[in-house]
Amino acid sequence: MNPFVAITAVALLVQSIMLVLFFSLPDPLGLSLSEMFAGKTIWQVFMAFGAILVMSGIFAFLKKPRALAVFYSIYFFFAIADYEVFRFSHQRLSYSFIRTYFHFSNITDATTISTLGGDALGTFLWVALLFLIIFGGVFFCVAWTIKKRKKGRESIAAPTCSKKVPIWFVSVGMGLSITPLILFIGGVRGTTEFPFNIDWRFTLGKYTLTAPVLHIAALETFEFVRDDFTITDELIEDLDSFLPADFAANRIDKEYPAFRGAPSYEYKAQKPYNIVFIFGESFKSRYFNQMLAGDTAFAPHVWKLASGGYFPKAVDSTGVEVPVGGGLWFKHGFSGSYPTVRGTTSTYLGFPSHPNRDVPCFYASNHFTGFQEYLTHYKKAYMTISNPVFDHTLPFIEKFYGDNWRLAEEKVEGDVDSIGVDLAIEMLKDMPTDSPWFLSANTIATHIPFRHYPDGFAPKPEDALERYKHAIHYTDNQLGRLFTALSERPDFDRTVIILLGDHDTPVDSLDYKVPQPLGVASAEIFMGIFSADSALFQGLQVREDVASQLDVGPTIFDLAGVRASHHFWGYDLLTQERPADQPAVFYSQNAYYLGFRDHVLTGGLENEEVYKGVDGNFEVVTDDVARSWKAKAVGASKVVRSLLRNDNMRPE
Repeated sequence: MNPFVAITAVALLVQSIMLVLFFSLPDPLGLSLSEMFAGKTIWQVFMAFGAILVMSGIFAFLKKPRALAVFYSIYFFFAIADYEVFRFSHQRLSYSFIRTYFHFSNITDATTISTLGGDALGTFLWVALLFLIIFGGVFFCVAWTIKKRKKGRESIAAPTCSKKVPIWFVSVGMGLSITPLILFIGGVRGTTEFPFNIDWRFTLGKYTLTAPVLHIAALETFEFVRDDFTITDELIEDLDSFLPADFAANRIDKEYPAFRGAPSYEYKAQKPYNIVFIFGESFKSRYFNQMLAGDTAFAPHVWKLASGGYFPKAVDSTGVEVPVGGGLWFKHGFSGSYPTVRGTTSTYLGFPSHPNRDVPCFYASNHFTGFQEYLTHYKKAYMTISNPVFDHTLPFIEKFYGDNWRLAEEKVEGDVDSIGVDLAIEMLKDMPTDSPWFLSANTIATHIPFRHYPDGFAPKPEDALERYKHAIHYTDNQLGRLFTALSERPDFDRTVIILLGDHDTPVDSLDYKVPQPLGVASAEIFMGIFSADSALFQGLQVREDVASQLDVGPTIFDLAGVRASHHFWGYDLLTQERPADQPAVFYSQNAYYLGFRDHVLTGGLENEEVYKGVDGNFEVVTDDVARSWKAKAVGASKVVRSLLRNDNMRPE
């Protein structure tokens, strides 16, 4: 048998098995991979089979069967790792993944090791297939070598192979590879039953290590042509519709439309404040806001902070003791998208994360600056409960904090928030009392599936909402210990606590009413800013204006007295309010999400549907106002895409 035909047939069979396993094995988070890959499935199949045929054709021309067997052993090794990593963590194997997850300092870390896990059945099948592939490659090379020596070097030194075979391989492979590109450029839509449902809505996704150079070059080239938009005055107007009025007036150069000069308005803070920045995992505004109506048992320590319970008391003119200080509670807070890395990107860098733009992976080489980097006169530290290799945020952390960060690792299942707060309190002791400092921390108990609290703390029923409430209560107890430690410091009166969710997350049936695949992108989060200093706040003010993670940076600039040019889209929440008719914007996958005060608009960047949501109930709308905002969101996304691709976020 022609060795190239045999090897190629086996490779096609292996690829088919891998695709079947990928789409059929259970997903740890319960998400449908077929739904997540809607619009990319046929692309993936065509390109996977096309790559095999093209590479077989190349090796057939070279008459190197053993080299082809070795190539496929390596190729499928990475492919299996890639599919398993994605199935488990929903992140593709790529240079940035290896750079982040397998960073030298994390090689022995439990999270890094478990990343290649998942459910037992899936892991067993993947690993078994991997060993079979390696064994098959070694067996062929050994068998071919023995056969070659036995029959004589001349008889099979160059395997008999007419040029028809490699020509056929390359031709069909190129046809399979090019077809999706043609359909993509043509904007093909629709579905076909054949005999299963085929979605012809071709969309480009991120490439992986398993993609040969041919695919990477093709994808990058066509993505560049399709998405490298020329930034016109009209697109800048779309962008400006989401920015503060003084942003456009203070724009330095139209070549950098998302970059503005140093703010000129009067800051609220008249001195630099210590800042405690807490990312609460999946802190949903829908439930936190219920405390405003009296249900304070949900998170009593957060409520105690908001209502001044941790602040010292002062005697008013009537002789009654009242707490000093206060804070801002935003009823309409929005995240920069799901998962955590997108909300983190929006918060740290001040502009929305964009579909398929993995900002952290190339952060160090691009023209972005995180708000932490502006705090040059601050001592900075970070306590993280969620391993940054899992959150894909390690490049941020290394750049912002150097070696001054600590990872909490649970000692007993479910105690990680407790250990994390212990670490934060320990790090707090190292903070100076005579100069400003910045301490960042996060929580994890309320991460899906809401089981990250000790078994003895509360039951873990089947009802996800009940587990979520138990997890919030557990995390709230731990945060209460941190608030107490802060209140005991001599510099508490010049300390500000910023508490916000990293993103929303689906908990009950109401959350799933958001049109799919946009469901987990409904990022309505709790946001609050609190301080014991009455020069900043006089009591608790419940704000109705829209607030966003994009606003965190400009607000921190105010608190820290930073005046510098920057690329933060948001508002200084201490002195500014977003107009009632202006929404916050973010992007998730190929969708946009616009948060207004009384409703949200959402939809795809490349389709016409616009969904309006009020209290979680969504319906298709066609009014001119909704369509106008949809057009502005799409226009702004084109600006972001172009700026990221061309590295034009800010001048150097």
